Amino acid sequence: MLKMLNRAALAATLTAGLTAGLMAATATARAETTVNIVGFGAGFAWADLFGPSGTEKTQKLLDFEKKEGITVNMEYADEEVARQKVLLDLVNGTGNYDLVMLGSDGAVQTFSAAGYLEPLDGHLDKAKDYFDAAKVYKPFLEANTVDGKLWALPYYSFGPGVVYRKDIFDKYGITTFPKTTGEMEAALKTIKAGLAKDGITDVYPLTMRGAPGEEPSLDLAGFVFAFAGYPAWFEGGATTPAEIKAKKAKPIFTGDFKKGFETFVNWAKDYGPPGIATHTWVDMMNLYGQGKAVVLLPSAINGFAGIPGSEVPAVKEFSAYGPSPIGPSGKPIESFWTFSVGVSNFSKDKDAAYKVLAFMTSEPVMEDFATQIGWPYTTYPSIMHGPVLTAKWPKETLDGVEAAFITADPHYFPYIPELNEFMDKIGTAASEAIAGTKTTDEALAELQSWAEERMERAGYYK
Repeated sequence: MLKMLNRAALAATLTAGLTAGLMAATATARAETTVNIVGFGAGFAWADLFGPSGTEKTQKLLDFEKKEGITVNMEYADEEVARQKVLLDLVNGTGNYDLVMLGSDGAVQTFSAAGYLEPLDGHLDKAKDYFDAAKVYKPFLEANTVDGKLWALPYYSFGPGVVYRKDIFDKYGITTFPKTTGEMEAALKTIKAGLAKDGITDVYPLTMRGAPGEEPSLDLAGFVFAFAGYPAWFEGGATTPAEIKAKKAKPIFTGDFKKGFETFVNWAKDYGPPGIATHTWVDMMNLYGQGKAVVLLPSAINGFAGIPGSEVPAVKEFSAYGPSPIGPSGKPIESFWTFSVGVSNFSKDKDAAYKVLAFMTSEPVMEDFATQIGWPYTTYPSIMHGPVLTAKWPKETLDGVEAAFITADPHYFPYIPELNEFMDKIGTAASEAIAGTKTTDEALAELQSWAEERMERAGYYK
């Protein structure tokens, strides 16, 4: 909200002295500054600030509000509802929400191109006592950078990797963790045969996500990257609007994109559980936690999410982490995402909004998140190697996770304004191919036709 001054109070204080009056007015203005936020994940995201229900402010947040003279209001909703509220507020330019939850797999790219977000580069020095970009892993900032500008700060974030059952690998003679996609496929085939021979029908070699919509696209794009060696969506590997327009680069979903797409689909069909064409990250997490999946990739964080609550002793005891397999191109299967937050371009007080954002992504807040959740992921090296996570995880696991996102290429898919639409179409095409309602060739042909029309309509080839 706009800072406001109580005119009567100001007039009264001016009679007592100009200096005292101005100080009182400033204090009144600060006390009336409000920053509104919309997001999802009550009890998960920022539970240290808004409590387990998302409705009670903790002393930590109250102290921040008092210190800065800012009232912080968080509105939690179901994920899809929260996304719709963000979209409607930004499209209509109402500015009801000063801070909006985004994601580096579509929202950051789409909303920044539309002019809905405030670029943050000019704000980074304004609240450095809360957020210092130099202390954060750079790839998580790069994931939120479009056209050279930073549009959001990262909170819950991850890179690629594999969580697997080492005891089952050992049982079937796989003593060396697979380094390549070829070795991984051979391991999955061995595990499938071993499970069948032992009459184990409720454990599956692999769990991935294959639900229609954008759900599979983050990981599937990583398969494409590993097999092609570049973001093989457009001719010449064009990844920005400027590159696509300059090269008049056409979609290549029936070209170099195909091998990675096909491998993703085939692995899901051949080694995944029944119903995988409807599975989300929650299903991945639950299946692994229930001991019904031997390998979870390439978003290992979903495996780590399933381990703490597992009631299967072997899951807790024998789960291990491995690096994401290297594809034929020499590049690993990527899976990189940040649960990020940006400042609405329609916020009435962008400086106050950024100060709250800096606080909500600060090192102490992220350490509280690590303490609460316990996953071996964080945006800060100091927390990765600090007492909270080192007490929970072996050094080799933390080092492996860190290496995965330090060396990752967050831009392994194109950063274009239409990314949200492409992610939805690509994921749905994969889901249909996994379910068998379309062949891989049919799904890709339809995707190619849609993409060509969409890019023509967007004016890329004029």
